[in-house]
This record gives sequence, C-alpha cells and structure tokens, in this order.
Amino acid sequence: MRKIWKKPLHKRKVWANISWAGRLVYYMQPLVEHLFDIWLQQLPFPTILKCIYTCGLLFFLLLPILYPMMVLGLYYAIFQYVGETHWDLVFPQNWDLLSAATYLWHFQVTNKKYLLFVTMYIERYRVIITAISSTVDYMRMALCLVFG
Repeated sequence: MRKIWKKPLHKRKVWANISWAGRLVYYMQPLVEHLFDIWLQQLPFPTILKCIYTCGLLFFLLLPILYPMMVLGLYYAIFQYVGETHWDLVFPQNWDLLSAATYLWHFQVTNKKYLLFVTMYIERYRVIITAISSTVDYMRMALCLVFG
C-alpha cells in the first residue's frame, strides 16, 4: 500500500492538487453526458418535452441552493412579523418581506385592457416557443431523411 501511495501520479495525490472548478467539472461529466443523450434522442421524442425535462432536472439540481434560501426567507418573515407586532420595529421598504408578499397575494389587474394585453403577451410567447420546438423537430426529421 505504501508503494502505491508514493507513485507520483497516484489518483489521491493528483486529486489533492485539482482545483475546486476541476472537481466540479469531474463530477458534472455524467450529468452533461446524460443531457446530451437526451437531446440527441431520435425523432419521436419532441423537443418541448426535452426542454421540460431539462428544466425539471435543473430544478432538482438547484434544490440544495433553493431550500436553504427558502428556509432563511421563512425565518426572516417570522422575525419580521414578531418585530412588527411586538417590538414596533419598522423595516425599510427594501427589506419588508411581509408587505411584498401581501402585495403579491392580493395583486390583480383591474384594467381589462391591460389584462387582455398580458394574456396576449403570454400567449404570443407560448406560440413562439411551440413553433421553435416544432421547427427543430421538423428540421431533424428532414435531416434524418436526407442523410439517413
């Protein structure tokens, strides 16, 4: 065992010299290969499902970051509620989480013209995303027919 450890390019010695970014690249290789395999799937698998799958996978990858942020936000909201109700603290507008949440919860568009505008804007981008993904699928089908 000691002879193996003394070899100059032994994995443990090399691993100790690799930077943090190099280790991240090493651990991300299987995920990136999996995403490439998904995106290079054959034609019946539509592009829009690939986009949804990729977004879901990224969400689950970001959960270790999102969960502590959500817990910190919840505890800050509890601290703010206790501070405002019991100690008469006034939080600045940039740090007022409760009033921002209340504003978002009770937000509604009262002008029907603006509501129609927002609905048409969202519908426009939904159609654009569907058209782009369908175009990618049809281009792949055409290229498969030409080169296959």
